[in-house]
Amino acid sequence: MVLYETLYSSATDLGFAAFGAAEASALGPEAEGRLSQYLADGRNADMDYMARNVEKRLDVTLLVEGARTVMGFLAPYDHHADPHIASFAHGEDYHKVIKDRVHSFVAVNRAALDAAAGGAFSYRVFTDSAPVMEREWAVRCGLGFIGCNNFLISPTAGLRTLIGILVCNIPFEQIDCMRLRRQRASMPMDCGECLACIKACPTGALMEPYKIDARKCISFLTIEARERDNSSPAVHGHLFGCDCCMDACPWNRDVPGWPEFSSNAARLADKPDDIFSIFARQRK
Repeated sequence: MVLYETLYSSATDLGFAAFGAAEASALGPEAEGRLSQYLADGRNADMDYMARNVEKRLDVTLLVEGARTVMGFLAPYDHHADPHIASFAHGEDYHKVIKDRVHSFVAVNRAALDAAAGGAFSYRVFTDSAPVMEREWAVRCGLGFIGCNNFLISPTAGLRTLIGILVCNIPFEQIDCMRLRRQRASMPMDCGECLACIKACPTGALMEPYKIDARKCISFLTIEARERDNSSPAVHGHLFGCDCCMDACPWNRDVPGWPEFSSNAARLADKPDDIFSIFARQRK
């Protein structure tokens, strides 16, 4: 069996909603231009880390020694009709959950991966925890396209997915195959003329298609901001995150999420303020 077929089947068996791969390289001038403009406009608010390690952010081969291939994974989570807390935050720390399952993927396929690497397979796993432009890489891996709301959209799994990235030393030609090429070539490239997410944004953070200002974004204001004020009128009653633009998107799909991502749902339905103690514990 072609290596990609083996890996694709294994990722599916482990519960990932999508799997793909791309050659490790610099992302190129288009991605660099978008990032540079985002930072120049100050739309990253006080997320100063976005302006650090820009070279590595744009070229994964500078971040991981010996990088030849990038593999992408989508982990689905359930929709929770909660007016206070974003759906992704109803369970365990997704950073750890996804990394653990990607490491399991490696363990299951270790012999095949070692052989494809020509000896010892080496890799690093990232989940929103390092200067990696994960959505850009998810697109390159054929997992979906970036929507007007700046989320990755999978035609099969919708928007409620989290991204895992594995960067490894396998030469890309060892994994490249017709199925992967068709998967990437058949992917939609944009949302067309739909502006549902922009119209649904309660703060105007979605300024125009593919352009977001974190300084107005409820998710930033209630999660990332250094000085959070969850009682401010600016957050429209949200405690932790916001799903407004996602809920409005016609690409939403009813895909069963991993149980780990809903493990606190009953507790939060009864006591939504507990999200702050849960979040603090997960950040330790």
